[in-house]
Amino acid sequence: MAVDESLLFHFSEQKMPTLRLYGWHKPWVSLGYSQKAFEVVRNQKIPIVRRISGGAAILHDKELTYSLVCSLADLNLPYKVKPAYCKLAGFLKDFYSSLGLEAFFAQDLGKKELGTYGNFCFSSWQHFDLIISGKKIGGNAQRRKKDIIFQQGSIPQQIDSGLIKATFKNISHCLDRATCLDSLLKEKTDFDDLKGKLADSFKNNFNIQFVKGNLSEKENKTADFLFENKYQNIVWNLKHEKAALVQ
Repeated sequence: MAVDESLLFHFSEQKMPTLRLYGWHKPWVSLGYSQKAFEVVRNQKIPIVRRISGGAAILHDKELTYSLVCSLADLNLPYKVKPAYCKLAGFLKDFYSSLGLEAFFAQDLGKKELGTYGNFCFSSWQHFDLIISGKKIGGNAQRRKKDIIFQQGSIPQQIDSGLIKATFKNISHCLDRATCLDSLLKEKTDFDDLKGKLADSFKNNFNIQFVKGNLSEKENKTADFLFENKYQNIVWNLKHEKAALVQ
């Protein structure tokens, strides 16, 4: 989370559009920016971090996670939020297609319960959430800073239903609405293989070329500062504070 925010913070000066792909060593809960931990989380044994992006909580575990920082012009995206999000989601649809899966937007399936957030991201259907075989796959959340887009997304390889039920409050029947790659493909997926396919889908969808790189010295310093002073801070993680990006 600290690295992702650092990429966003320095984008205005460095103008370096970045797609970051990463995973998790053990289960972690990430709360949406506006959520209150004690209203959402039941199991305090699992570590918690608050995102700067919105939406509902996710139990990150066996999954591929991405973050994206870019300007609207970098990907030729429209200014309005929903059309931009819809166009941006094209690379995710292409990614699932490369696995032999067909993903649809929830709004295109005629669901009546759209637009309400629950405690758990994968069971809350929004208009442009991606649905495969009648169930939501993963989740995506966005933050805007003028014409800069910051987006985070979760693509679950596996879902531990028992751990999810033990972790979140008020999520009865939620897993009837969520799915994961291993379940859909009926085989165990490989993280590195998925990472390569997701990068290829992004590259092909937006007709761009990637340059692999590391954080700049400034980005590293800011990420370290955020890690120590924000993302390890109980005030940020467990209470809802209107904390701004680091200045």
